[in-house]
Amino acid sequence: MTETSFACPDCTTDYSAEDNYCRNCGMYVAALRPLPMVRVSQAPLALQPRQRAPLPAPVKRAVTAVAIGAALQVGVGLAGKYLAAQAGKKAVDVALAPRGRRSKRQRPEVAARQSAPDPLANVAAVSETVMVQRTWIRRP
Repeated sequence: MTETSFACPDCTTDYSAEDNYCRNCGMYVAALRPLPMVRVSQAPLALQPRQRAPLPAPVKRAVTAVAIGAALQVGVGLAGKYLAAQAGKKAVDVALAPRGRRSKRQRPEVAARQSAPDPLANVAAVSETVMVQRTWIRRP
């Protein structure tokens, strides 16, 4: 082993200081390199806050366009859902409306029929479904 080569801790094969991985077993040996020691002066360092470089104009425009596009998509999506719900409610109302002439002014006989008490108001209907399955077992 020379001064610039080290032994792999996994397979004990020599590797050079420039290698990142052991050539025999593939172990990551770059983290095992000795780091140079640097003496830090005793004087306190004056730290200045880092200033960010402003974004270039094309990037600013792209960010603005993406933000506006996202807001429009959300708005159009919500408006579409609202309009679809309103259309569904209207379709149900039209389907459940009584048939015949639909005018705001009803004939007197129709109004009299609608104001009469319903004789079936307190009647409950029960529906029951019974399923029967017949199984035949044949024994030899």
